[in-house]
Amino acid sequence: MPGFLLRLCLLLAVEGAAALLLGEAEAPWIPVLLAVFVLGSAIPHGTPAELGGRFLIAAVAVGASLAGAASWQDRAAPDAWPAQAATAILLLFQTLALLRITRGRGRGRGRVGRGAVRRG
Repeated sequence: MPGFLLRLCLLLAVEGAAALLLGEAEAPWIPVLLAVFVLGSAIPHGTPAELGGRFLIAAVAVGASLAGAASWQDRAAPDAWPAQAATAILLLFQTLALLRITRGRGRGRGRVGRGAVRRG
């Protein structure tokens, strides 16, 4: 569980910094989103995550950064709830996906757990 919390805190810090950078008027959005994607794909390092899992975490990190920037810019507006809801949903999905990847509960390729019988 400590590995999951460390990965989640690192990912949230990267997304928060990107949301603050993207909230500025003249923000260089391509390098910021590229950095979020690269760091988001590196977060599951040391886990059994393959290309699909890494791409999923990275893509959701970019989406959460964009939605967070949009909700941060419109936080005082009464019609800002769609961006805020999108941010919350993306962060919840990302947390659950990262938890699943970190705990190693994938397709179960030959993994032996409690009560499993090893065969020959």
